[in-house]
Amino acid sequence: MKRKFLLGIFMVLFFGLTACSLDINISTDDKKPDVIDNGNNQEEEENKQYENESFKEVKVSRSNGKITVEGKARVFEGVFQYAVISGTEILLENHYQTDGAPAWGNFEITIDKELMTKEEVSIELFVYSAKDGSKTDILTIPIK
Repeated sequence: MKRKFLLGIFMVLFFGLTACSLDINISTDDKKPDVIDNGNNQEEEENKQYENESFKEVKVSRSNGKITVEGKARVFEGVFQYAVISGTEILLENHYQTDGAPAWGNFEITIDKELMTKEEVSIELFVYSAKDGSKTDILTIPIK
């Protein structure tokens, strides 16, 4: 009787602890960015803001032959990468330094319109994972 009782307690503890220690990992990389439209649907894309867990209040503006992407980033040591892409072709890749997490650091990236000669150009804001070097927290924003 005592053995069955101890075995029962062991099973409850073992399976209970196993269930509690399961690490469920939900990737946000496949999610589409949240788009916040500050105007009505008839206003241009320049009123849209994009965000995910690492970037917020990101908007695109155009003037004087340049495209400006600005917003806030909360990333490790304030460093993130960006790439201007058309399909699978990388037109420009660079990094940006802003305030480090936990602060939200402001950023402003200027892109020459010369890069807009291709069809369907977008900019990706992302962070390289310290664990395996993969892109994480990717925010893709269409700019053409």
